[in-house]
Amino acid sequence: MYCQERRYNDTMQGNKLNKANETLVREMLDLMANDSENLERTMKYLTDDCIWVMEPGGTEYHGAAQLRECVGIAMSGRAHDKNHKIEILNWFADEENLCVEYTHGAVLTGKFTAGLKGEIKTGVLRYCIIYHMQDGKINRVHEYINSSSWWLNCLMPIALAYLHRLTKKKLAKAD
Repeated sequence: MYCQERRYNDTMQGNKLNKANETLVREMLDLMANDSENLERTMKYLTDDCIWVMEPGGTEYHGAAQLRECVGIAMSGRAHDKNHKIEILNWFADEENLCVEYTHGAVLTGKFTAGLKGEIKTGVLRYCIIYHMQDGKINRVHEYINSSSWWLNCLMPIALAYLHRLTKKKLAKAD
């Protein structure tokens, strides 16, 4: 895997990561490449007050409860196999940030996609995600999604708004 070929403790700027953030970088790269459907593992790296912003649209999720619901809903709507997976294309880190460029293929299960099933080939959706790290935890995330398809670029803000609405609805039921 490409991400493991790089020396983890050196960054592109030549800065050194503290031990906690170095461990977090290793864990996040492994999680993304090999265990991306593990909700519990994902949540253990986020602070309770983490803020996650998704683009296009600028949808924000605040705190562990909102993030757990959002990530859980998104994960329930997709599956991965050898032809539909996450591939890390590039990454770099400094003392406080991990930036990962990746492509994400998936088999759509129909849950989150309003009953629509299908496949998104690896390489069609491209992501850039920036994790802000503090003491070995992630406290802020900014995720950018782009597609090589014009119609998916048009659909993405609608899909992300729908995900946000489902998250809010599920949280309201829990209250």
